[in-house]
Amino acid sequence: MKVRANGILMNYELAGQGKCLALIHGAGDNLHMWYNQVPVFSRRFRLLTYDVRGFGETELPESGFGMEVLADDLCELLRALAIDEAFVLGYSMGGRIGLQLALQHPEVVKALVLANSGVGVAPRTPEAEERRRALASLLERGDIEVVSEQMTVASFSPGFKERNPETFQRYKDVKLRNDPRGFARLWGAMATASPPDLSGLSCPVLIIAGEQDGFMPLDTARAAQSAIPNSRLEVLPTGHAAAIEAPEDFNRIVLEFLSEVAA
Repeated sequence: MKVRANGILMNYELAGQGKCLALIHGAGDNLHMWYNQVPVFSRRFRLLTYDVRGFGETELPESGFGMEVLADDLCELLRALAIDEAFVLGYSMGGRIGLQLALQHPEVVKALVLANSGVGVAPRTPEAEERRRALASLLERGDIEVVSEQMTVASFSPGFKERNPETFQRYKDVKLRNDPRGFARLWGAMATASPPDLSGLSCPVLIIAGEQDGFMPLDTARAAQSAIPNSRLEVLPTGHAAAIEAPEDFNRIVLEFLSEVAA
């Protein structure tokens, strides 16, 4: 389904009844990445999944890829759907968007789950900068096949592709649904984003990390937990895409946290 919000046409899906839980996908993904979560979470919540601007079937404008705009996109989408408040779960880049939403519109976010998301606390190491430049070069060439392959490999723990080829291909197919131009514009905006003021968060926060996450090392997750008031950290034996690599444990941790918050 599509609706106009914050000046663009946004693609979204709703499932289930009850209090709203909004899921925000990562960079290079779209709402189809949540195939392990939608059937489970929609039994307990009115579940909102959507394509971030420039990804999936949401409109690709020429500009407006800063974190503040992306947070406003979700806020306006919720308003368009007559949803006043929500639990928010953001994966990787989606966690950064969810964090920005909680800072800009604290009345909207009842609780926040940051899944494998560095949320701006990680220092920019030479290795990370080189990886960013290499990916930007691929995106400029529009080679979504190579980008999708490389990012999918990097999203899992070592050897996952060989152990689980069907799951690997399914996640790669999610990434192949995107227009590389949207990814390129977002990637550029993320590179220049200012670190957020984590002390301003007022809602309960759950941080989920992977022991073998190459994008968000455990030290970064622990630093985020120390910097965010009223937060806690859960660690899974996975790479970056914990929601796909260990969906049962991931779903259980999220549901237990939200049950405690709701109570």
